[in-house]
Amino acid sequence: MSSMTSDFTYENVLLPNPSHYIRLLHLHPPSPLVPGDAFSSPLHCSISVCSIDQPTPYHAISYTWGPPNNERHYLQVHHHNNPDSPSQQLPITTSLDTALRHLRQLASGKVATLWIDQICISQADNAWEEKSKQVGIMHMIYSSAEQVRVWLGPAENGSNEVMEMWEEVGRKCEQEVNLASYFSSNLSAIHSLIDHVNNRTPDDPVTQRIQRYMDWAAPRMKPYLKGMTVMFSRPWFRRVWVIQEFALAANTVFVCGLKFTQAQYPAWVLNMFSHCRSRIWPGGLTEDDFEVSNKLWNPAFDTLFTIRKRRQDHDNAVKRGLLGKNESPPPGPGAGDYLFDLLVRTSSDQRMEATDLRDRIYALLGVAVDREKLERLGLKPNYQKRNFEEVLLATARAIILRGEVQILSFSQFPKQHTLPSWVPEWRPGLATPYFHYSNRSLARLPPMFTASGSSKSAVIQMDNPAIIGLRGCRIDIVEDTSDPWAQTEWGISNNSSYLTFLRQVQALCNRSAVKEQNIYPSEPRRAEAFWRVPVADCEISPNGLARATTAQSAEMYAYCLESCELFESVSPSQWDSKTAARHKELRPGRVYSTCLGRTANKRPFLTERGYVGLGPLSTRAGDIVVTFSGAPIVYLVRSTAREGHFEFLGDGYCDGVMDGEAWDETKAETFFLV
Repeated sequence: MSSMTSDFTYENVLLPNPSHYIRLLHLHPPSPLVPGDAFSSPLHCSISVCSIDQPTPYHAISYTWGPPNNERHYLQVHHHNNPDSPSQQLPITTSLDTALRHLRQLASGKVATLWIDQICISQADNAWEEKSKQVGIMHMIYSSAEQVRVWLGPAENGSNEVMEMWEEVGRKCEQEVNLASYFSSNLSAIHSLIDHVNNRTPDDPVTQRIQRYMDWAAPRMKPYLKGMTVMFSRPWFRRVWVIQEFALAANTVFVCGLKFTQAQYPAWVLNMFSHCRSRIWPGGLTEDDFEVSNKLWNPAFDTLFTIRKRRQDHDNAVKRGLLGKNESPPPGPGAGDYLFDLLVRTSSDQRMEATDLRDRIYALLGVAVDREKLERLGLKPNYQKRNFEEVLLATARAIILRGEVQILSFSQFPKQHTLPSWVPEWRPGLATPYFHYSNRSLARLPPMFTASGSSKSAVIQMDNPAIIGLRGCRIDIVEDTSDPWAQTEWGISNNSSYLTFLRQVQALCNRSAVKEQNIYPSEPRRAEAFWRVPVADCEISPNGLARATTAQSAEMYAYCLESCELFESVSPSQWDSKTAARHKELRPGRVYSTCLGRTANKRPFLTERGYVGLGPLSTRAGDIVVTFSGAPIVYLVRSTAREGHFEFLGDGYCDGVMDGEAWDETKAETFFLV
């Protein structure tokens, strides 16, 4: 092979149209003429251009770029797929150099045709237009690949053995249990799987087969559990771009060192591990075992597979003609995910990372089933927009224009960026709003609350993109507030915060009654505010989060309140048998105290007409309780010096109006949020 002569430029492989063409890397096998170790020999390749509509068969590589360092690694790029032609050098990261050497060896002497972002998209500072358009078709690049190869890194820390176990146990799980069939169906199918793994139907042949599989799998998993936790701690599992890369290809494999396994196998193993713990640790868990078990509950991994499964089910529905390409997904397990859903899952539940903050949005846009609608509303990858704030503003505006006003609940304070008050910044670790329940969102069930009745969202666009106008109704003005609900861990010695919070709400409810305003249909309903307000009218049901009910929540509230008063009145050291027995009887009150966790950091308020509710920490007298057209809940805003313009404070709960009782279309006005 010819020696390197100059630095590589993309002049000879320009894309005719970056929205319709891609580059492919052809990785050549090591030359037998070059002495020394074939693995460490120079990397030689060529680069070609093809249409994304009819591409040359290729594998797309999902990997992590790795941190910058001072090591120098280069690809030797030859023209016209001729390894004997003069080459130019193209710098690459250390992690990519390592990946390419392993992939070259796995190619077994053949040319490997690959798509790799670092090489196939120009990384030059002035190539923002190409990068924006290529990122815009990333969903096509990964879905058109013959295979997506997920590069986890070189073999180390027992990874070879873990990969072999995943392949063996996962493949047999696919054959004997067929987990995919349960998660592709409805909730009743998932419940039947739970019956099988818990041996609730021991005479059922399917149950018997699954039980035999679990007996076989448990001892094969046990030696590699710590190794699995190490594998899941690799950087790839924390990178936000991998969601799109992982979700869009039908054929995806994990590659670690020179071992590979089908991508679904680790998910199947992890799922079955959760049902095999009593078999793995029949004598109970040691402290180390408990730590390992906790680490194997990996929310990021769960998110990856959930999003992938839902997107594939959606695409299959489109292929079968059950759903038009641009139709909104119907309710059910195969609904796919809107961008809003994806942002919630990766910000509220996970800690996914992106080197370029703009990629927190762009990396998810390609896998969102509403991508085309959002693009028509102005949300497209655009790397000419240098600051993250512009991207966040465009994202919030597009999602609200699409009708999802509830995005406002994720505009939380304090913010790390300079943004309008109504724009979420989608940072990792956002608090989950009290009314949001992921399973309810995933199934696209109707919202629990309908504070704006049956109205549809109504948005007034402004020339200034930092201001958005929303039609809505004023409910009332805040007259007074109490201390915020500062939740502590429930227990005998530290439950005073619970009692304080419940008593503050009681006091506000008593003051409301004195006002004698006709804001409730009956006095019994007014009395329900005592137990509805602290939990924002939510309770935990067998199917997740649901509206509170008198039968359960009222009773649990009474138990919880009495428990708190018992702890306050009698020191645990002074408990007699009668007190201890009563404490045991009051344990069901823990159900209510658990629900209280969803309203932590909310501030109780009383309005001028007597409404009692919960608002954000910043709520103060004079703030306005409103609901916007199409919004399921209420929000709090604050007047500014400019008439009709308001600062958005956050979401809230206001008892007595959450089912549209205060909504009056004839009194709707426009609130300009700044």
